[in-house]
Formats: sequence, structure tokens, C-alpha cells
Amino acid sequence: MLKKLIWNDVKQNKLMSAATVFFMAISAALLALTVLLCSNLLGAISTLMDSAIVPDFIQMHTGAVDDAALTRFSESREEVQDWQICHFLNLDNSNVALDGQSLIDSAQDNGLCVQGKRFDFLLGMDGTCPEVLPGEVYVPICYRDRYGLAAGSTMTIEGQTLTVAGFIRDAQMNSMMASSKRFLVSAADYALLRDQGEEEYLIEFLLRDGVDMNVFQTAYTASGLPANGPTITRPLVRMMNALSDGTMIFVIFLMSIIMLLISMLCIHFILSLQMERDRKEVGMLKALGIGRKEIRRLYFAKYLLFSLCGAFIGLGMAAILQKPLARQLQELYGTADQGGLKIFATLLAALLAEGIILLSIRHSLKKTDKISALDAMFQAQKAGKGYGKVLLIGFVTAACTFLMLVPQNLYNTVSSPKFVTYMGIGSAEIRIDIRQIKDIDSMTAQIAAALGKDPQVRKYTVLQTCSYPAALPDGGTVNLTVEAGDHSIFPVSFSAGTLPMNENEIALSSLNAEELKLSVGDTLDLNVNGKKSSYAVCGIYSDITNGGKTAKIHNRPDTAPVIWSVLYASLEESTDRQQWMARYRGMGVDVTDIEGYVRDTYAQTLAQLRLASRVAVGIAVLVTAVVLTLFLKLIVERERYAISLRKALGFTSETIKRTYFVKGLLPAVSGIVVGLTLGNLCGESLCGMVLKSFGADSFRFVINWGQVMAGIPIVILGVAILAVWAGISQIGQIKAYECCRGKE
Repeated sequence: MLKKLIWNDVKQNKLMSAATVFFMAISAALLALTVLLCSNLLGAISTLMDSAIVPDFIQMHTGAVDDAALTRFSESREEVQDWQICHFLNLDNSNVALDGQSLIDSAQDNGLCVQGKRFDFLLGMDGTCPEVLPGEVYVPICYRDRYGLAAGSTMTIEGQTLTVAGFIRDAQMNSMMASSKRFLVSAADYALLRDQGEEEYLIEFLLRDGVDMNVFQTAYTASGLPANGPTITRPLVRMMNALSDGTMIFVIFLMSIIMLLISMLCIHFILSLQMERDRKEVGMLKALGIGRKEIRRLYFAKYLLFSLCGAFIGLGMAAILQKPLARQLQELYGTADQGGLKIFATLLAALLAEGIILLSIRHSLKKTDKISALDAMFQAQKAGKGYGKVLLIGFVTAACTFLMLVPQNLYNTVSSPKFVTYMGIGSAEIRIDIRQIKDIDSMTAQIAAALGKDPQVRKYTVLQTCSYPAALPDGGTVNLTVEAGDHSIFPVSFSAGTLPMNENEIALSSLNAEELKLSVGDTLDLNVNGKKSSYAVCGIYSDITNGGKTAKIHNRPDTAPVIWSVLYASLEESTDRQQWMARYRGMGVDVTDIEGYVRDTYAQTLAQLRLASRVAVGIAVLVTAVVLTLFLKLIVERERYAISLRKALGFTSETIKRTYFVKGLLPAVSGIVVGLTLGNLCGESLCGMVLKSFGADSFRFVINWGQVMAGIPIVILGVAILAVWAGISQIGQIKAYECCRGKE
């Protein structure tokens, strides 16, 4: 009997039933998609890192290495399970070409290496360690599509040609946010090409479970072991790998929350329309003695069936959508183990979305308890002035505008040259890197002198990076990557304080300040030439490069070896930038424009954000169309008697339509304005909360005002106009004589 009642109700209300299932399905799909992508990302990264046996502690070093000292240290530390030294031959990008395409514009440090002996393996696409023959090279997978490579392509290094035998996944450096990329070659080719670059070292340690990383790092630093370079830990590697796709997953999660709110409100009003139509039937059931719980159970059973259909359809949609969204993820990290936990979590997410909606439906159904049998059969339900529906139209258009705007604003911000201020870099035009040469100081002085005499250079600055032991609050020490130079030429984005201007001042990145538990005005002790030097913390700035852990001072305090030098410059407007860059590249240094540097570093993140933005636009347009059409139909249905009465009084259908068109469109326009405002303010805060965990404080959107003031509003407004017109189309079918029957 119950099945028959539900089936008859569905046949009589096909549109409302389909709309209810639609909202339930899209809510379940987005929340399930979030969990599915997150499980795939974290699972694939964990599988890759475990298969490659990523070290727990990595000290990058340029210069001589004392193997004996490292051996003594490792043998004296119980927490060390294994250790090794990996060689990395840093190449001059201008001397490297992939299939004839020069890497001269690459912002990455590209170099050669051989396979790790006992851990830190570079894995082939099948998850195994490839056997590299002389004359062959395995290329990082992130370069395959970028340069259109395939097996059989060539890599040229100073006239030496290697054949691309395949592609590798580097668990340490897969992400473009990692500033280096390793090409796997045979030991014979590495020895043959050793003179073509500057050799660096990765001193790697596998630690036993439960070891405090800070304690081990303090012990390493205190032992005076090689430390002329940044320090990397396993958690940092995991974070850098997750950031590019993690940003997209955050956007989809934000979409799922907004859609869940929209769905609950829309289903509430669909239910209200259903209850309005069924008012007499409900009254008759009550008059026959059927209890309130039975009536609620009858309605709830129908929505429970809808929720099961919605969950099933939503899971199917999530499975379809995750294929294009997870394509880059699978290419970079492989596939995660298809365990039952991921399936269970995805199913639970879909059921959670349906459960929340069902709870809101249950709450709405309780309102039927207040209607007596006589009221239900003989008295029309008070329709009110319809403010709720008008406000809801405004809310939906505001939410959909917000949904379109935030991913697009985030994409515009990350792709903007101004985003460099969150990378610990000022707003310069040109970046010159000096890394892969023996005498960095001499080359730095030569380039600086050339810039100083160049009439095409408007301003420039020289920044040199060294590493110094810094005292921790608990008495330990940690190696601090410090950039010295005049930071006032191209200032970075400071969340507190200001840039260092005096010799005893230091500015810390936000993650370093948090780890060292320091704020502006505190004192930090650095070990300079074996002596303690105190620095006053003058500022805290944003930096999401080098793991977000850097520092800045005004002058180099000693003759410590420079890890690398970076020069920034701005050119006169009349300068041909490409010719200028080519001229300085001829001096043997890497030269990139900042816009290209940002695009190169965040290529993977931008690709995923662009994809998420397109999904958001599609969902926002679809939801706006469905909701506004339904709501206008709801308003027309509830005011059917009033419309018929107006027609009886002589008003034409077109006149009445214009009234309802304005009634539907005005809140939509107001919603667009509210959505734009919230998207630029609240959306900025939400994105800032996520990016802060990676070191970007005081985050601000870089807004494309053409999109904000024209593009997005025009799309939403156009959809709203069509939807409102479709929603009021049934006014023409209402007859003037219907009012003579009285209100139903």
C-alpha cells in the first residue's frame, strides 16, 4: 500500500520529485567527490613515498663532504636506521634541451642523478626501479606533457645526447613547487657528464619510528656536519606534494558545503508546495483518525526513497567527475591502494549529505502536526507576503555567484605576478639565479656590476643565501636559511613588523616564527663564525617557498659560503625584455621573468584550479536555473487564485507576467551583488586560512575587475532571466474563471 501511494505521488508530481532527487544527488556527489579525491591524493602520495622509501631527514649541501664524520655521527645515534649520500649534478639550463626545446626559461634546478643505493628510489611508471643503460635517461613525469615527450625522445646536454627511455616519479621532487628536478642516468653517463654542472649532495637519513625530528636536527647541527643548504623533512615533502591538488580539493569542499545549504532550503520549499497541494488529503487522513506520526512517516518514506536514489546517483556522478579531476594526481603520484577504507569513506560522505537533508525534512514535516483536520480541509493555509521565497531567491543567486567567484579569484591570484609577494619575493620583473657555478661570489659581483651600469635597468637588488645555526627555545639548534641583502628595493608582504634595515635585525617567515615561537621584538641568536650573534626580530613575512621556512637580514655577517645568489631587477618600459634576458643569459646565469617563474612554479596548481573553476561555473549555472525556475513555479502555484482574480478583473497575462518577472528578478540581482561582496571578502578569508598553513599570511585576492563587474554577473543574470521567465510561463495557462471556484 505504501509503495503504491508513493508511486502515485511521484507520477502526479514528476517535476518536484525530479528536483528533489537532483538536489539530493548533487549534494551527495560533491561531498563524496571531496572525500574520494582526498583519499586518492593522500593514498597515492603515501603509497609513492613508502615505495620510494623517502628519507625522514634530508640535508642539502654544496661544498666538500666529510664522509668519515658523517659515519661517526650515524653510528653514534641510535635513532639512525640507515643513511646515504646522493649526488645531484646541477646543470646549466641553457645547456639542456628536451627534444630540441631548451630549458633556458625553466625556473627549476634541473640535474642528473643515479639511482639510490638503499632508499630514496626514483620509480618508473609501473612503480619499480628502472634499470638505466648507458646512453639512456629517465625524465621526471611532470615534463612529459609540458614538452611533449615520449619514449625515444632525446635530451641534449652540451652536445651529449641521451635517449629518453621512460619517465619517473620522484617522491621528493614530483611537485613543481619543489625547486629541483632529478633526471635519472646510468653511473657511467653521470661520470661522463660530471664536468657539465655543479655537484651538490643530499645527505639522507632514515630514522626509527617515534624519533623527535627537532631533537635529531639539533644533534646534527651541533655536530658541525655539512649543512650548506636547506633542510628537508618527510612531513615537508608530503605537504609540498599535497599542496597543488589539495587546493583544488579545498575548492570542491567549499562547493559541497554551499550546495548542501542550497539543497536543504530548496527541498524545504518543494516540501512546502507539496504540503499545500496535499492540504485536504492530510485533513481527511486526520479526520479518519490517522495519527500525526503515521502521516509524517508516509511523507518521510517518500523522501527516504528519494535520498537513496540521490545517494546512488551522486556516487555515480562522483565516480565520473573524479576521473578528469584526478588525472594529474594519478600521473604524478600513481594510484592509491584500492582499499575498502576509501570506498567506505566515500559512501559515508554521500550518506552524511543525505542524512543532513533528511533531518531538515523531518524538521519541516513537524509543521503538519499544528494543522487541525477542519483547518486542513476547509481553510486555506496562510500564504503570507512571500518574503521567504523572495529572500531565498536572493540567497541562491548570492551563493551561486560566490561559488563562481571564489575559485576564479583564487586562480587569478595564484597566476598573478603579484603572488610573488607571498613567496618571499618582491614585485620585480626579472629574476637572475646564480647556483650551479663554483665561484658564486665572483659571478654575483660581475652580474651586479653589469646591472649597475645598464641604462635599461630601472632598479635592482642582490640577495645572497647562507645557512646559519639558530638557537631554539628549548636549548637546541636548527639550521636557518637566511637571505641577506637590501630588501627595501622589492619589499615582500609583511603580516607584522617591517623589513630589516640594520645589521642586528632579522625578519622571519611566518612558519619559521611559529616554529621558533618568536614574534616581533623578540631576540634570535645565530651562530656566526662560531660566535653567538643576537638579532632582533623586526618583521614576519609570507613565504611558501623552501617549505615556508626562511629568514632575511640586511647584510651578510661573515664569509660563510653562499648557497646561492638571486638578483632581482625592474626594467625601463622601452626595454625589449626578451632581448635583455638573452643578453644576460649569455653571461652564464639563469634569467627568468617573474611572471614565467610563478607560472612555472605553480603550473600544476593552476591547472587544477582552472579545472575546479570550470566545474564551479557549471554547477552554479545549473543550480541557478533549476532553483529559480522551481521557486517561480512555487510562487505562481501558491498565488494561483490571486492571479485568476486579476485576470477576471481585466488584467492581461503579459501584465501579470511582468509583475512576477520583476518580483523574481529583483532579488536575483540583489543576490548577485551580495554574492560578489561576500566572494571578495569572506572568500578571501577562507582561502587565506588554507594558504596560511603553507606560510602565506595576510593573503589578499588579486581581482580581475572585468570578470567581477561584468563576466560573472552577466552569466548569472542571463541564467536568472531565462529561469524566471520559464518559471512564470504557466501564468498564461491560468483561467479567469478559476477564482469563481474559491480558494482550494
